[in-house]
Order: sequence, then structure tokens, then C-alpha cells
Amino acid sequence: MRKIGLWISLLTIGFYIIVSTMMYVSVRPEALAAEAFSIAEEDIRSPLTIEDREATRQIKENTVAAIDSQYTVKKEYASQQIDKVEQLFASLKGITKAEDIGRIKQRLRNTEAADLLKDDELRLLATSSSSVRSTTRDAVITAIEEAMKQRISSEDGELAEARENARLDIDRTPLSFSLKAVSKALTDQLIVTNYVYDPEKTEQLRNQTSDKVEPVIISEGEVIVKRGEVISQDEYRQLKLVGLISDRKSFKPLLGTLLLSGLMTLLLYGFIARSNLRYAKMGKVRLFGLVYLVVILQLVVTYGMAFLAEDINPVLYLLTPTTFAALVLRNLLNERIALSSTLFMALAGTFFYSTNQNFSFNIAIYLVVGGLVATFFLQSSLSRRRIFLSSLMISAANIVVFFTFLLMRSGQLELQETLTLTAFAIASGVLSAIFAIGLLPFLEMTFGILAPTRLLELLNPTHPLLKKLLVEAPGTYHHSMMVANLAETACEAIGADGLLARVGAYYHDLGKTRRPLYFIENQHGRNPHDRLTPIESARVILAHTDDGVELLQEAKIPGAIVAICQEHHGTSLLRYFYVKATEQGEVNEAEFRYSGPKPQTREAAVIMIVDSIEAAVRSMKSPTEEGIRDLVSKIIREKMLDDQFAECDITTRDIYRVGESACHTLSGLFHERIEYPELKKEETK
Repeated sequence: MRKIGLWISLLTIGFYIIVSTMMYVSVRPEALAAEAFSIAEEDIRSPLTIEDREATRQIKENTVAAIDSQYTVKKEYASQQIDKVEQLFASLKGITKAEDIGRIKQRLRNTEAADLLKDDELRLLATSSSSVRSTTRDAVITAIEEAMKQRISSEDGELAEARENARLDIDRTPLSFSLKAVSKALTDQLIVTNYVYDPEKTEQLRNQTSDKVEPVIISEGEVIVKRGEVISQDEYRQLKLVGLISDRKSFKPLLGTLLLSGLMTLLLYGFIARSNLRYAKMGKVRLFGLVYLVVILQLVVTYGMAFLAEDINPVLYLLTPTTFAALVLRNLLNERIALSSTLFMALAGTFFYSTNQNFSFNIAIYLVVGGLVATFFLQSSLSRRRIFLSSLMISAANIVVFFTFLLMRSGQLELQETLTLTAFAIASGVLSAIFAIGLLPFLEMTFGILAPTRLLELLNPTHPLLKKLLVEAPGTYHHSMMVANLAETACEAIGADGLLARVGAYYHDLGKTRRPLYFIENQHGRNPHDRLTPIESARVILAHTDDGVELLQEAKIPGAIVAICQEHHGTSLLRYFYVKATEQGEVNEAEFRYSGPKPQTREAAVIMIVDSIEAAVRSMKSPTEEGIRDLVSKIIREKMLDDQFAECDITTRDIYRVGESACHTLSGLFHERIEYPELKKEETK
């Protein structure tokens, strides 16, 4: 296991290095030999679209600096000043004598109105009647309100003008001269500027103005310096910004590529490791090698098309056979690995078709959709014909994606150009199928894969071995067909490989063609065993598994089918001849047992069970549903007591589910039929 893990690690590291190299070469920035204040030898264009943040920042600073400070009329200032007047006159409540001025000051202590009036002014108010005080208070408040309704700034004498207008308002009151003086003293102090600097409003306006500044964008293909012009300091900075000039070698693109390709490789590794390989009967090392090889082949083809697209025409990506890896892996392995390869290809392909790190979302979508369609349309059938039909659906999907992008961008193409690009999209699907069909035989042979296409070929009734079985042992052929139906249905019931079980059942008794008449299903009257001793008969019967293995290996039939032929009897006892031999004397039981091995897979175990069941039920004279169930239970019990399932991963529950499936199928085949009455001829007189 440690050696296997080491080989898988080496394969994964090699795959990672290849992918990283291809991706980095695609996005590696090209350096430009130029100096500030030198003459540009050619037009220097930006290789990508990027924001010039320094220029944007400078424009924002200049724009914000031009914004004046913002001021606001604080209407609440009038209320604050009126509150002071209220505090002052509230302190006079209950005061009637000038000598009570101490009490007034005591009340005003720690208030904002404490220092508004002098002592003589307080005495004047203290000796005034309540009505006079009320009139004075109202006059002051009214004057303040009227004055501070308007904007009062500290500039242009607005404060002095407001205070003077308040004095005039007080002069128009019926107050005595001395109380008017007190009122004017209050308004002179309490009328203040209400148009003041507003930092929040100023900051908000500056931020809004800054946000409205459009960023300075250097667009891909934009000429930064024209040929023959002097490269200014600002232009030199822009050349650095777009990556055309670097003071030192930057490892950031390499590091970014290594990180992304590492993540992609780990995800692909995880998908492979966790996949339930339904059809691939191979070791882990060959499995990882197969997937990595197919993905690398797809990457190489895509990289080559990207290289041509850069030199010829960017739209050449439509011609890329984007899905042959998905078609191959879905056909040879399973859906999970095919989908993971599709996502892997979409990411890597986006790198290949990028222009100086400018990645195209359109290309990623184009690659993903094709792979998804390829995987979906290979679900129900995995034949090569189905691969070709899937290519047509891929082509249709490519056309839809192409026109979708064209319509979203309100693009306009000439008829001839549209037809050419449509042909590219169709060719992409067809080329994918051609590549896939061409690779499949090579990969199946190289990696020893029992692919679904190979299994389907073995099911063809015109196969030489099946024709041999039909001609030389027709009873065995019919028995094999019955076992195949039972095995496929039972395997599907327990989640095993039904297709593999059906093919294995077709060929499991091929060895009987060596001596077909020694097996009861091929006999018509005379039984050759009547001339043999029990041990001789047993040797003939027991040999049919080894004979079958020999015939299958000579015909280069896949090992999984050969194994089923060899294991379908396990080490079971040939009970009929064993019992017959014991009646004649003492015998060695081992001579009446199959050579094995015991079933190593669930499919072989299922075929062992249904093979015995079919033969036993066929020997019943009048099979009924209850009789079939009793017989099936007996056979399963005997196999389990004989420990025939000890070397495979089939569970007891699965074994009984196989029995239930066989009962259900056989009950349908041997159902009771009504007896049709014969027509009697009428007697003629």
C-alpha cells in the first residue's frame, strides 16, 4: 500500500508541475525595456484593463480641495438663548425688595444666566411689578426670536445689524427708559451668530464629490505612449502599473498560478479518490494515471488552440474540442470524474485564452457548458454511437452559448462571419467525439479497462463465443440467458454492477461446450453419466469452470469476466455425485468440490446464487410461488453454511435481497396458467 501511495503521489506531483507550467506560460507578464524620458520606439499599449489608482487619487484630492467649507443656520441657538432669559426671570419670582438681590444671585448660581445683568439692573427688575417684569421678559424674547429667525454670520456686520434691529424693537415697547436699557443689555448679549461652520455637512459633501469622481481606467489595448514620443514620468509610472516594466522580477504571477493549480489538482485528486468506479476494474495507480493522462491531453489540445487563436483570431476558441476528456472519462469511469475534469478544464482553459492576465468569463462558460452536456447525454447509454449523438448535442449547446454572448452584447456580425463561427461551434462538438472515439480503444487496451462499451460488445449475440455456446450447447445457452436476467435484476437491487453481472452470466458456463452432452440441459434422452463412475462424472462436471477460463483467456476476454467464470461455483460441493459415491464406499470430499476460488466480488456471488436457483427451479415439475421461495431459501442457507461468501464484501442482507429478487422474477416466469378447453366437433347425423 505504501508503494502504491508513493506512485500516486509521484503521478500527482508530475501532473501538478505540467498544469502549473502551462498555466503560468499563459499568464506570464512580458517585460518592456524602456526608461523614463527615453524615446518610445513603437506604440506601447496596455496589455490589460486596470485602474490607475494614483491618478484617481490625485483627481479626488484636487476635487475635494476645491470644495468650500459648509455652514448651517442653527435654529436651536435661539431656543438656547431664550432659555437663559427664562432662567433669569424665573429667579425673580417672589422677589419684591431690592435688598433680596442676594437671593436672586443665589438662584442664578451655576446657571447660564448668572452673569447676564449687573446688580443695579437686577435691583431694578426686583423692584418692578410682576406685570412689568412679564412685559420686559416678553419684549426680550420677542426681540431675540425675530432677530435669530434670520441668518446671522460673523461677517459683513450681520451680528451688529441683528442686535441693532432688536434694540429698535425694544424701543417700540411701552417699557420705561431704564427697563428698555436692561432689555437692550440682554439682547446685546444673547443675540449671537447662528450661521456656523458645519464639519459633518462639509465632510459629507466632500465624500459625495469624491465618490462621483470616475476612476481613471487604463483599458486593454489603449496606447500609453505613442511611437517617437518621450516617455514622461507619469507615463513611465503607468507602464509599471500595467506590468510592462518592473524594477525586479516579480514572483507574484508564478505564486498565484502555483496556488490555483495546486487547489485545482487537489480537488481533482479528491474526486478521483472518492469516486465509486462502477466499470473500471483496475488498480489505483492505473486509475490516477488514466485520468491525469486524459486531462493532460485535453489541456495540450486546448493550449494549442489558444496559441493559434492568439496569432490568428481570438474567436478560434469556438473551434476547440473542449469536451473529449469528459466524453472519455464518462465512458471509461463515471460521471463524478467526468464532471470534475470539466470544471478543471474550464479553469485551466480560461488561463490559456487569457491575454496578459485578462481572463474571459465567456470562455469559461463555453468550456463548462460543453462538458456538462457531454456528461449528461452519456448517462443512459455509453456506446460509441451515443458518443457521436452526444457530440451533436454539444455542438447545439456551443451554438446557443455563442449566440447568447452575441445577443447580450448587442453584437452584429455579417452573415458569412456568423456562419463561419457557427461552423466552428459545430466542429468543436464533432472533433470532441472524434478524439474520444479514437482514444477509447487505446486507453482500454493500455490500462486494461473493462469499459461499458466493451461490455456492450460482449453482449452482442453475434459474438463468436456466444454463437459457439448457442450451437454446441443450446440448453446451456438458454440457461445462461435466464441466469443473466436474474443476475442483472438482483445486482441492481443491491447496488452492484448489473451490466457486468449480465455479461458474466452470458459466459459463465462457456466451459460446458467442451462436453455439452454431459450436462442435463443439453441432453435429449441418453445420459452419458450412466456409463461413468461417480468420481469420473464429477471430474467432467467440475472441469467446466477451468475449461471456461481457458476458452475465455484464449479469446482475450477481459479478466473480470474470466474471474466470474472461475468463481461462480466457488468451492461448492458437487452434492449429487458425492452422495452417489458415498453409497458405494468411503470417498474424499475434496475430490467432489470445485477448485474455486470463492467469489471475490458481489457480482460473482450473485451469479453463484442465481445460477443454483435457476437450475433448481428448472428441475421442479410443477413450480409454485411458495415452492420457489422454499427452494431459494434452502439454496441460500446451504451456500452460507458452506461459507461461500467469506471472501467478498456482500452482506447477509444483500444475499437475502438477491433471493427475494430471484423469487420475484421467477414467479413471473412460472406463473399459473389457465387451462384452455379443447373445441369438440359436433356429431353429424
